[in-house]
Amino acid sequence: MKKNGLNSIALIIGTQLLAAPVMAQSLEQAVAETLASNPEIKSAFNEFMSRDSMIDAAKGDYLPSVDLSAGVGYNNYDNKLGTKGEFDPRRAEISIRQLLWDGSITWNNINRNQSETEAQRYQLLSDAQDKALKATEVYLDVLRAESVLKLSEANYKVHQHMYVDIKKRADAGIGSTADLAQVEGRLARSQTNLLAAQSNLNDKTTEFARTIGTMPNNLVTPEVDVTFIPASLDEALKIAKENNPVMGVASNDIDAAQYQYKQAKGNFYPSFDIEASQEWGNELNGSRGDTDEFKAMLNMRYNLYNGGSDAAKSRQAAYQLNKSKDIRDRAIRMLNEGTKLSWSAMQLANNQTKYLQEHVDAAARTVIAYEKQFKIGQRTLLDVLNTENELFESRKAYLNAHYDGILAKYRVLNATGTILNEMRVDIPTEWTTSVK
Repeated sequence: MKKNGLNSIALIIGTQLLAAPVMAQSLEQAVAETLASNPEIKSAFNEFMSRDSMIDAAKGDYLPSVDLSAGVGYNNYDNKLGTKGEFDPRRAEISIRQLLWDGSITWNNINRNQSETEAQRYQLLSDAQDKALKATEVYLDVLRAESVLKLSEANYKVHQHMYVDIKKRADAGIGSTADLAQVEGRLARSQTNLLAAQSNLNDKTTEFARTIGTMPNNLVTPEVDVTFIPASLDEALKIAKENNPVMGVASNDIDAAQYQYKQAKGNFYPSFDIEASQEWGNELNGSRGDTDEFKAMLNMRYNLYNGGSDAAKSRQAAYQLNKSKDIRDRAIRMLNEGTKLSWSAMQLANNQTKYLQEHVDAAARTVIAYEKQFKIGQRTLLDVLNTENELFESRKAYLNAHYDGILAKYRVLNATGTILNEMRVDIPTEWTTSVK
């Protein structure tokens, strides 16, 4: 086998894997496209805006209610009171009602809606961060699949080159048919690997399009801003508890449940409102002539008994409050677990990458040495083929660890609630502005 030919093939592998694309689609662009077009994010945003409108609806109960009514008709009276005849009643009335106090039901209802809306805002942020992580995953999967495909193509070319050389030796009578059979088998295997790599890239491209909304276009390996990576696991856990939107969801759900409980308690108190009306009419109530009547009234309503419904609603609200606290505790446990797993995966990938690179370097040196020894009869063709396969597999393992390491860092950023900040992705101000 020609030494220069093998060296040129080795260079092809390296240059193909390191080639940088032009007009690249960055990870940040892919994430921005995902957040702008993803139906689930749009649905979460519409839910948030819907709940925000409920705050205004609840505040409306504090404002006066003004009603206008009017009517025209026909009455025919003949009764014992002496009223007899046909009448054409016409009337118009304007009334106003203003709530004064209702046991703080309206006040607590406003605060409950604000807390529920705030929880939905944090849920929207949480969904956005999860989608950003998912977009990162499919982005890296395409990069990984492209790298493995290039590696498989280069590996196939190496085996093609070896097959041509061995066949020439066999045809010339200086090589064995056993060597030819061996290299034919390895060539077929490398072609199978190439087909599998191409199929995997097609699958990852399809998943990319489904998640991002566009086809991948000259992707580039992202560089994680390490200043956003916590210095230790303890620091990561602390930041996660302070920044992760999941904690904001849980905290505001508890607030909403507390206001719901207070709102239910308000039914045990009387309510007060003031009501005034002005009526104009003609031939009303069986009497000839005009009507001009003004009324004003301070009303109190106090329910004495309604079958125990208010007490039952109060107990229900108390249980819902306890439930929201349990959900908060579960969220803390899951967040701690997710942060620890992400941190562990990041450390593992970092450590693996170092040793896998050493494996690749050692395997590459072995291939060169075995090829030289094969030429002088100190190594068999099987030895050379085995080392070529080991080099191929070691490079695949390194690529997997490399991309796993990048993804692990973004998982840590997602756990700490800083993934969108690290990517510098612009999001609507409504997402970051508290409604309280």
